[in-house]
Amino acid sequence: MRWASYFILAYLVLGVQLGMAAHVQYRGAGPNLALLVVVFISLNAPIDEAFLGSFLLGALQDLVTLEPMGLYAFSYGLVALLVGRVAQVAHREHPLTQFFMTLAGGIITGFLLWIHAWIHPSGMAMLEGGVAVPAVRLSGRVIVVSILYSAILAPLVLGALQRMAALFAFEVSSRRKVRV
Repeated sequence: MRWASYFILAYLVLGVQLGMAAHVQYRGAGPNLALLVVVFISLNAPIDEAFLGSFLLGALQDLVTLEPMGLYAFSYGLVALLVGRVAQVAHREHPLTQFFMTLAGGIITGFLLWIHAWIHPSGMAMLEGGVAVPAVRLSGRVIVVSILYSAILAPLVLGALQRMAALFAFEVSSRRKVRV
């Protein structure tokens, strides 16, 4: 995998997610575009590269959100392991594969976010100057809507990314071939 192309994509997707978050929300929930990139990388790259790339993308998302460091990195790593294993026997260009892999990845990520919100209920976050503001707490409804929103967008976004897969130079020979 070409890491320069990967980091450019990660930078762009996090920038678009942060910039458009308020404009594309539905009932208070927006799509998780970084999850779509995790599914794309996991469907196409060898498992070890997909895991590392997904973990790094999650760490970058942890840096730009208010979530604690490692929450998205851990969840995207788990998603990469699951999708990477299933991708060995799945047809990666099919829209239903992309939809269900994004749905499964969203459920894993949403479950970990929900568990974290349950363990650490919303408290007060301190800003510069000692100003206390309520911390962001994700409700179950917002998490479910975000999962469904991301899964519905998956065939469109992943279809466009599949057309650009040559930019990433994924190694086909390192994946196991499954005989049917």
